Amino acid sequence: MVMKMNRYFWVVLVFAFAKAYSQEITTKKQDSKKPKIGLVLSGGGAKGLAHIGTLKIIDSLGIKIDHIAGTSMGAIVGSLYASGYTGKQLDSIYETINFEQIVSDDIPRKAQTYYERRDDERYAVTLPFKNFQVSVPNSLSKGQNVYNLLSQLLSHVKDVNDFNKLPIPFFCIATDIETGEEVVLNNGYLPRAVNASGALPSLFSPVEIEDKLLIDGGVTDNYPVEKLRALGMDIIIGVDVQNGLQNREDINSAFDILTQINNFNTIEAMRSKKPKTDIYIAPDIEDFSVISFDAGRRIIESGEKATLKKIDELKTVANPNYKKPDLKEFARDSIYISQIFINGNNNYTRAYIKGRFKVETPGMVAYTDIRNGINNLQATNNFSKINYEIIPSPDGAVLEIGVIESTVRNYLRLGLHYDELFRSAALVNLTRKRFLFDNDAISADAILGDNVRYNFDYYIDKGRYWSIGLHSEFSQFEKQIDAGFANEVSGIIPADLNSLELNYNDWTQQLYFQTRLQNDFYLRLGAEYKSLNIFTETVITTNPDDNRTLFDDNNYTSLYGNIDLDSYDNPHFPSNGWRVDGDFHFYLYSSDRNNDFNEFSIAQLSVGHAHSFGHLSLRGNLHAGLPIGDAGNSSFDFFLGGYGARRVNNILPFYGYDFIELGGNSLFSALFEIDYEIFKKNHIIFSANLATVDDDLFEQSEWFSNARYTGYALGYGLETFLGPVELKYSFSPQQDQGEFYVNLGFRF
Repeated sequence: MVMKMNRYFWVVLVFAFAKAYSQEITTKKQDSKKPKIGLVLSGGGAKGLAHIGTLKIIDSLGIKIDHIAGTSMGAIVGSLYASGYTGKQLDSIYETINFEQIVSDDIPRKAQTYYERRDDERYAVTLPFKNFQVSVPNSLSKGQNVYNLLSQLLSHVKDVNDFNKLPIPFFCIATDIETGEEVVLNNGYLPRAVNASGALPSLFSPVEIEDKLLIDGGVTDNYPVEKLRALGMDIIIGVDVQNGLQNREDINSAFDILTQINNFNTIEAMRSKKPKTDIYIAPDIEDFSVISFDAGRRIIESGEKATLKKIDELKTVANPNYKKPDLKEFARDSIYISQIFINGNNNYTRAYIKGRFKVETPGMVAYTDIRNGINNLQATNNFSKINYEIIPSPDGAVLEIGVIESTVRNYLRLGLHYDELFRSAALVNLTRKRFLFDNDAISADAILGDNVRYNFDYYIDKGRYWSIGLHSEFSQFEKQIDAGFANEVSGIIPADLNSLELNYNDWTQQLYFQTRLQNDFYLRLGAEYKSLNIFTETVITTNPDDNRTLFDDNNYTSLYGNIDLDSYDNPHFPSNGWRVDGDFHFYLYSSDRNNDFNEFSIAQLSVGHAHSFGHLSLRGNLHAGLPIGDAGNSSFDFFLGGYGARRVNNILPFYGYDFIELGGNSLFSALFEIDYEIFKKNHIIFSANLATVDDDLFEQSEWFSNARYTGYALGYGLETFLGPVELKYSFSPQQDQGEFYVNLGFRF
């Protein structure tokens, strides 16, 4: 009985295997009869977002794509789809991307050192200077942020070097800039290949792959339908988002001219390529340009609309039983990195690069930390390109960083500024990096305009170790001020004089040591030599050899310490972060022309905070300062009033009063601001400030209520490449009339 049952069991088992094998053979025969469907996606910059709309419809119909070819933006979208993303997932990813930040080379302030921030927030234009010739960069952007994004989004296929082994086989087109030949990229590191295919000339830097310098594939083949057909595709679906030719009224820039020239070839080529496409989809993108990323949602919708017009043709190749699966694991937050390899460095040591990269291994590393590390390296301006690959290994992934060191050591920098104190000014700067050492720089500013000034700096930046710096500057201005206040601080102005012309000259030399205690937190210790020459020619003295009335004509020597914490996200219109600035100066020597000098100190602390609520930002700042000992004169007192000028000694801004209108040797002030960003980079700001300033203020029993001043301002601010542009109307209940303040450009 048992043997009989065993016999039945084996018969049933053999029959089941035979049936399964028969079904598999039948399925393979059916699959072999199914037409192979290829998808070709053209380049077109921002207009290529229309591809996402097409892919959403393709997925909804159940169309299984067998091979994808793409160029430029078509390569970017195509590679993501080929790696496993669905159309809907790509649509969701689009919503999370800040394209302005991705396309540009903007580096977050938190990635910059003290010196890098200072340079970035002073100069409007930076031009490389080599072999006594000024040149312009080969592109507006290095494309580093695009590469960072692609590396994260494609991290789940980091171990796929043969693009035919992706979930959907894929290739893209690039152009060899040296030979003009097209290059088919179907293997290697996928993010770098796609980055090369999308390196739009003049917008993004070329990408080096296997000793070839590659740019946008749209230059040679923006719609590679023939190459896709040659791979055995039976039916090809094509999405064309290329530009048409523009009228002369629409050609307004060098970039427009380059785009028009490139379109001569692509439009002519499409006359033969279009008939080779079985289902040709051409979204209506006439109202958009290659940089219209801000209109991305409308562009995606145009892709959907154009695809729906071809729905009858698409249904003929659809499989209602097929549904592309969602990619379950993508854009992971972190990855285990066992070690870091660095190559391509000659002038900068491995320790220097790792020190700036700030990623510790082995261990789990967040992709945001990798991106921040790349930003830290980019902020140095020591590297023209930074490539990295995440390579699988038995012990965990290896992060291989390849740097291309910049050959530029000299820079010409320019800036413009206007305010009510220094008036108009043009800045010309020459900077040389690696002057004596690999991590030093020497910089000289010549400031020409209504008041001639200069700045000179030499520093050796050692990060967390003690850096060494030399600083020299000369500042001067002339300003009509209230004579009553001048009489109060000097006691030598006639009582019947209402105002006078103040001449202020400051020449300062500093030697300092600086260290970074934590990110954004610096400690500085130094020695300072300062010459002050403050006088007026309004009042004629009885001295026949000098027609000036002197307020100060002395040289001072001091030791000082400074703490600086700056985590603001924007130096001019901060919406988040903290700013703490503490300073202590001990004046131990003076040339003492008035024979009344005593050693004294000045201590002050400023604390600011910003917090955003969507487009609305709230800011506050408290500032306190006081002397220790008797200064003997008022040159280092706190002078309040005005807005827009860079700080000189203790001359501080204060709404409602003109420059140097209030003063005393002790100060407590508070500033509160409401900043509403009505649209990007355009701000409406309401400000209110309060100050209590007087001599020996904190020795008074009612110091907070005595000598109290208030002021308010309403203004408009615009962020530009030249720096902030601001117009403010200010008033005080204690003043008869208001003040207008104009601030144009970075302060220097």
